[in-house]
Amino acid sequence: MKKTAPILLCGLLLAAVSATLRAQAAGACPPQGDATRPKIQQLNQLRARLEEPSDDDYDDTADAGALIEPGDDSLRWQNDTAVEITAYVLDVRDGGATSANCHSADPAHHDTILDLSPGASVSDTSHRIIAVITPQWRRLMAKNRIDWTTRSIRAKYLQQYVKVRGWLLFNSEAAARSLNTAPLAGAGITRATAWEIHPVTGIELNDDSFEQQTRLDGLPPLYARSNARNSAP
Repeated sequence: MKKTAPILLCGLLLAAVSATLRAQAAGACPPQGDATRPKIQQLNQLRARLEEPSDDDYDDTADAGALIEPGDDSLRWQNDTAVEITAYVLDVRDGGATSANCHSADPAHHDTILDLSPGASVSDTSHRIIAVITPQWRRLMAKNRIDWTTRSIRAKYLQQYVKVRGWLLFNSEAAARSLNTAPLAGAGITRATAWEIHPVTGIELNDDSFEQQTRLDGLPPLYARSNARNSAP
């Protein structure tokens, strides 16, 4: 009788792993992902939102400049706030396996990460804004014959000015790497803020890219304040 307990436990573990793999294969990762901590489960559920923001959800004051405004911004907005910003796309990359996609190895289940900047001449990480296209929104767009794969987004929007719409999300997992909320600024900073546009619900090329570049590239006071903190010991 004593030997049956370990065997039963192993069997249950194998069954759980098998169920997870089957869910990944079917694209059936639940909204909370495979996270075990309640806080991260709630974060993943926000990441998986499929609701389209209404006009009343948008905060017109939350533009690219406001998102990178220096100072502790953890309470600056709410997770039910939507934004539309114009920014420059520095990079487009695969988000990889995370708890939000049940650590799937399939790129179709991965986020598409857009590294955004207020202007084409501002490439340092201390001014970076993160926008995320989720697999849920990618599948939704595919039903409308719109290609939001990482390859397509990169081909169309890399090194372009774009208008990005979506929900704001405070990514607590990135707070320690964000200039506005990191305990100490330094080499570990990867972004200006832990607030992300996540999920992205719309993206398009900005028709006024030359005007936008001229306006945003001429904001040295904001950059100087942020750079001063980034270089602090």
